[in-house]
Amino acid sequence: MAPMFLASLAATVVLSVTAQMRNDDFPFYDLGTIPAWKDLGYLRGTKHAKPFDKEAYHSDLKHLDIPRLYESITKLMVSSKAFWPADGPQDGDIPSYAGLFGRLAWHCSGTFRLVNDTHAAGGCEGARQRHWPENEWRDNTNLDKARGLLGQVKQEFGANISWSDLITFAGTVALKASGGPKTLRFCFGRSDDVDGAKSIPLGVEGVHQCRGSRFCKSNFECPTAFHWPEQNEKDHARCNLTQPDNRLQASHSVGLIYVYPEGPELSPTAKGYKPEQVHQRSPRLSALEVRDTFHRRMGWTDRETVALIGGGHTLGRTHGNCNLTGTQWGKGTPYNDVGPYFEASPGTLRGPTDGTCGHGAAAGRGANTVSSGFEGPWTRTPSRWNYDFFHAMLAEEWEPAKSPFGNDQWRTKDRKSKYAKTMRLTADLALVHDETYAAIVAVAVEDG
Repeated sequence: MAPMFLASLAATVVLSVTAQMRNDDFPFYDLGTIPAWKDLGYLRGTKHAKPFDKEAYHSDLKHLDIPRLYESITKLMVSSKAFWPADGPQDGDIPSYAGLFGRLAWHCSGTFRLVNDTHAAGGCEGARQRHWPENEWRDNTNLDKARGLLGQVKQEFGANISWSDLITFAGTVALKASGGPKTLRFCFGRSDDVDGAKSIPLGVEGVHQCRGSRFCKSNFECPTAFHWPEQNEKDHARCNLTQPDNRLQASHSVGLIYVYPEGPELSPTAKGYKPEQVHQRSPRLSALEVRDTFHRRMGWTDRETVALIGGGHTLGRTHGNCNLTGTQWGKGTPYNDVGPYFEASPGTLRGPTDGTCGHGAAAGRGANTVSSGFEGPWTRTPSRWNYDFFHAMLAEEWEPAKSPFGNDQWRTKDRKSKYAKTMRLTADLALVHDETYAAIVAVAVEDG
């Protein structure tokens, strides 16, 4: 019994130290991320929480000082924190969390699905991204840090702002304060859920913090899936909308919000296959799945789709500036796919600190962060709004490239181009390899 007791005690100490490290290193982090084990009681029905009182919240909203809230978010946005440094400096721009806050709001709202104009689900109301299963989706990598940063604002305003409103408003503020569209409007009034139950039908990927319950069952991978015509059969199969358990799978993979960013890989016999290239990803096939997801499964028009992708990929950058090949971190599922903390070592909330991904205070974060595994900014000023995203896609010829992490992406063929330090995803280039999307992009370039 003694060895078992000591092992149990050691595990308890490790968990206690881990939680304390997170709390000490990242103030207000715990406000934004609730691990699955804390929600299991609610999901089982053995634990009850007072539901969010929407009427009371609407009453509290009358006392919300919106200008002060806007100011608090804008100040936070440009105040880089040592525990999670802001992007910008690595690309020659000012430090800013604008791209991070935009991605947070985009991924929280992007769970919305409207199938055949009748079946609606998801969306940011409920703020379920704080909870399992969404906080263990790989597409939400490191958004726990974004919520942790906003925890400072939530702490300041308390009941006068819900997490749902705070997340979406922060994304709106990021666009506006960075020089984006001036016509943005915002409506408050979203309520929060006590758990992530309503997101379970959207798909369960990770169950790392969910054990010992019938709810802790992953839907990855989809039992019903398909390949696009001309797609390599060895490439990831895409989830069908309807699954055998009567679940409607919103994206093409459990754990993704939208599409595979790297796009479908061409079959060796397909049109456009070029064996000399470093990868065989197809923007032409990617356009098919962009429309399938954004139009068929989300209900957006083609024009809205182009605006959403262009707006979402103007501020901020992708993160994959670390090669894990041959290291302990490159074995099995990479740490950046393991939520809800997305950390290389328990309690650190960042990547490796052993020199694999940078050294000292910069190790595993800042310029050495790994999130999606793609690497680089979309524009020359990732902290400030511009129209590079659309302009460069039409002005440049893009060639296949690899990120340091090893992901398939694209770079300008002209390495002396003014856009040479930017990158594109295959799903970005889909917008200029589809006749309808390309016409809308051309209009955006003229207007910009």
